[in-house]
Amino acid sequence: MLAQPRALLIRALESDDTAAIDALIRDHPNLLNAPNRRPAVTLARSVATADWLLSHGADVRAVGAWWAGGIDTLSVARDVGRFLVERGAALTPHAAAGLGLVDRLADLLSADPSLIDAKGVDACTPLHFARDAATARLLLERGARLNARDEDHESTPAQWLIRQAPEVSRFLLERGATPDIFLAAALGDRRLAERLIAADRACLAHRIGRLPEFPPIGHKGRGGTIYQWTLAFNSYAHQIALLKGHEALFEFLYENSDTPTRLLVSCLLARRSEAEAIAARNPGLVASLPAVDHELVARYCWETNTDYEAVRLMLDLGFPVAHPETSHGYSPLHNAAWAGSADLVDLLIERGHPVDLVDPSYQATPLGFAIYDCTVEKRHPEGAFGRVVKSLIEAGSPWEALAYPTGDTGIDEVLRPRMYQRIDGAALLGDEAALTRLMGATPGPDELTKALAGAAKGGHAALCRHLLQAGAPVNGSTGPNQVTPLMCAVLSASLETVALLLEDGADTGVKNAHGATALQMAVERGREEMVQLISPPASREL
Repeated sequence: MLAQPRALLIRALESDDTAAIDALIRDHPNLLNAPNRRPAVTLARSVATADWLLSHGADVRAVGAWWAGGIDTLSVARDVGRFLVERGAALTPHAAAGLGLVDRLADLLSADPSLIDAKGVDACTPLHFARDAATARLLLERGARLNARDEDHESTPAQWLIRQAPEVSRFLLERGATPDIFLAAALGDRRLAERLIAADRACLAHRIGRLPEFPPIGHKGRGGTIYQWTLAFNSYAHQIALLKGHEALFEFLYENSDTPTRLLVSCLLARRSEAEAIAARNPGLVASLPAVDHELVARYCWETNTDYEAVRLMLDLGFPVAHPETSHGYSPLHNAAWAGSADLVDLLIERGHPVDLVDPSYQATPLGFAIYDCTVEKRHPEGAFGRVVKSLIEAGSPWEALAYPTGDTGIDEVLRPRMYQRIDGAALLGDEAALTRLMGATPGPDELTKALAGAAKGGHAALCRHLLQAGAPVNGSTGPNQVTPLMCAVLSASLETVALLLEDGADTGVKNAHGATALQMAVERGREEMVQLISPPASREL
C-alpha cells in the first residue's frame, strides 16, 4: 500500500528533508493546517524549516490550541518550540512545562499561583509534562504535588514521564515520589527494586494492564494505567527491564519471582525451554491460573502485543484458546483478525477457536472485525486481510453476501467466487442463471427477499422488476442488519432502482437494525438526487 501524503510529510519533517517537504506542501497545501491533526509545523526538526512552513501559511494559532493541555509537547524540538512561542503560539503552564520554557512558566505561575494545579489533558497537572529537572524543580518549589494523579489513567508525573523524560522520573523519585517496580525496571535501578521487593514481594507479579494495581484500558470506561503508553502493554517489570537493556536486573527479578510469575514471563517472552520446564515440574499450574492470566492469549493477539510465538507457546501449554479479555470482551480470534495477523488466525483456527463468536459490544464476528478494520479503520495496512478472510470463511465463519464489494481487492477476490453460492450474492452480481438455479422452481418469501435485496444492491433494475413481478416483498428485510431492498438500492447509488422500488410501494420509514432509514442512509452518503427522490413531497417543497 502506498504511503499517504500526510505520512510522507511527517517522514520528511522528521528527517528535515527540505526538498521533500517543499514538494509535498506544493502538491498538498491542505496538509499545512489539516483540521483535527497535529499541526505540521510542530514536527519541524529545525527553526529554519518551521520558519519556512509559517511563511507558506502554517497557522501558529493552531499550535497553541494543539499543545495547550501539555500532551506530546515533549516531542517538539526545544528550539522549534521556543521559536513558535516567539512567533505567537499561545502558552499554558502545561505547554510551558512540556517545552521546558522555565522562565515563561515562572511568569505564568507568578501571575496566577493557582495554575500549579491547573487541569490539562486528562486533568494532568503541569508537573506531568515537565521536560527536564530544572522545570520539575521550579514546579516543586511552587507547590506542585509529587504524586498528583490524572483523572483518566490515575497515574503520577513520574509514571507519565518515564518514556520521554526518564531523567525527570528519576529526579522525582529522589525528591520523594512514590516508586513502583516498573519505574525501577525502566531505570535499571536494582537498589530500588530490592527495596520494593523487600517491602512487598507481590510487586513482582504486577503486570501492566492487570487489576487491581495497574488497570487495563477500558476499565471503568477509562484509559487504564499510563504505563500502557509510556512503557508497554500487558507486560511485567521483567519485560520492561529487558526492553530498556537492563539484562542483569531482569535476571534478578526473574530469580526472585514466584513460580506462576516465572511461567507467565517466560511465556510472554516466548522462552519455550524455561516455560515448558516450569509446566512439567508443576502439573496443573496452567489450569489453576486465574482467568485474568488466561486472558493473555487474547491480549497477545491484540495489536499492541501481537506475538505469534508467545501465543503458540501458551496454547501448547494448555491455555484456553478462546478465552476473551474482559476489558472489551474480544476473543483471541477477534483480536488477531482485527490486526490482519493471518498466521495467528490460522493458528487459532487450527487449535479449535470457534469462528462464529460475536463480541458483546458490536455483535460482530472475527470476520466482521477483519473487514471493518481493513476497509474503515485501516489501522493495519500491513495486514494480510484477504488471507484472514479466506481462512475464516473456509473454517465456517458466517458471512454476508450483501457486504460485497467491500472495497478491498484482496477481500473481494476471496468473496466473489463464493457469491454464486448465495441467492443474494448471485442476484447482486446480476447472474440470473445462477439465481434461478439457487432459488428453484417455487421460491418462498425469504428467498425472494434475499434475491430482491441482492439485485437492488447490485443496481440491477430489470432484475428487480422481474423479482417484484414474481412476488418478492418490496418491504421485506434480510440479514443481521435487517436491510430492505430500498436500503440496498441506496447503497448501489442506482436512481433507476430506487425509483422502481418506490413505485412498487417501498416504505421509506422502515428502519434497519441500527435504527437508520433509507433516506438517512442517502443523506449520510451525500447522494442529493437520491435524497430528493426518497424524500416525502412536503419535504421536497420545503
